[in-house]
Amino acid sequence: MRHMILTLLLLVPSAARAQGAGEDRIKALEERLNKLEGAPAKTSLSAFNPAMGMSIDAAFRQTHDRGTFNLRGAELNVEAPVDPYLKAWAIINANGGGVGLEEAALETTALPYNLSVRGGRLFASFGRLGHFHTHELPVIDRPNSLATFIGGETQADGFEASYLLPTDAFVNVTIGMYNKIGGENARAANDAPRALSHFTYLGRLATTVELGEDHQVDLGLSSAWTPKRHVTENMATTTSGNIVGEVTKKNTWRTLNGVDMTYRWQPAAGGLYKGFLWGTEVLQNNERTYGRNVGDDNLPKDRAMSYAGYSFIQLKLGRHWRPTLMVDVTQNIDAARTNTNTLTLALAYDFTEFQKVRGAFSQVTNSLPGSWHNDIVGLQWTAVFGRHVHGFRDR
Repeated sequence: MRHMILTLLLLVPSAARAQGAGEDRIKALEERLNKLEGAPAKTSLSAFNPAMGMSIDAAFRQTHDRGTFNLRGAELNVEAPVDPYLKAWAIINANGGGVGLEEAALETTALPYNLSVRGGRLFASFGRLGHFHTHELPVIDRPNSLATFIGGETQADGFEASYLLPTDAFVNVTIGMYNKIGGENARAANDAPRALSHFTYLGRLATTVELGEDHQVDLGLSSAWTPKRHVTENMATTTSGNIVGEVTKKNTWRTLNGVDMTYRWQPAAGGLYKGFLWGTEVLQNNERTYGRNVGDDNLPKDRAMSYAGYSFIQLKLGRHWRPTLMVDVTQNIDAARTNTNTLTLALAYDFTEFQKVRGAFSQVTNSLPGSWHNDIVGLQWTAVFGRHVHGFRDR
């Protein structure tokens, strides 16, 4: 009993000293925190600068006995949040054709009810590969179906609004209004004023279906509608006058519809460098044709409905190799019975996620008996540095 009392008497001062030391440490931490909160924030000179990046894409093509090398794009991008409610980005592209503004857009970040709005010069959300930049494509050249029916990339001046449905599955609805869709679409000019009936309107429905851990399918349905178009008609061919004027003809509406599907197999146990990708897109164009060929009289022709599309498969064989096979079939917009068929075999080698080279062979044929065919050999070298907005997209 005596030993127990002595032990307690010895422990009580020790506990008191430990408690006092703990209180001292807490007080010291509170003093340091107060000093930090009162000190001016340390900022670097670049804290408020936008993030920047660049891609350089060069290609060589050999067709029969002629070859050419061109810098397809030196693409500079800047992006930054404007405030808690808005972000912005711009992309400037320089190539053999000059320097141009490829994108310059604003996008909301804090609208309620799963809504977002984009506006400016942007890539309209039509289809899939149409709003991929050239260096992001699975082959060297943009599929002929997209180049012919859309007019290259889906570049558009206008705005879009998107709504993410409050469902367990991912379902996104997009509507848009633009001067036109297609960077090389010559049907309308961006700088010309127009009535509401002469704008192009877009609707898109997109969803993603998960088929277990390793399998995923993306589905999309797009429709672009232009109610009326201006056409130039040579009145001298139909009247006694000698007048060439721009008139709005009846029955000039145009619709471009598309359905796209992407199947992705990405083994959960295989990391990022194994997988399989299958992408397909089918387009339908419906418009009243007006002479697109040199020497045509520009008189209205019959309404034509034509189809086009591509399908490709790509393998991810480890960290570096990406073989790809693509088939493209494109009907002539003015004469739907004539097809241009393109078969492309490509092999890409990714040195890293920032640099790749790709070789490709394409055979282009026309469906008319005895018509031409063209064999194209291509080599592409692409590098991305800095903070580039899209980089090499597998999605």
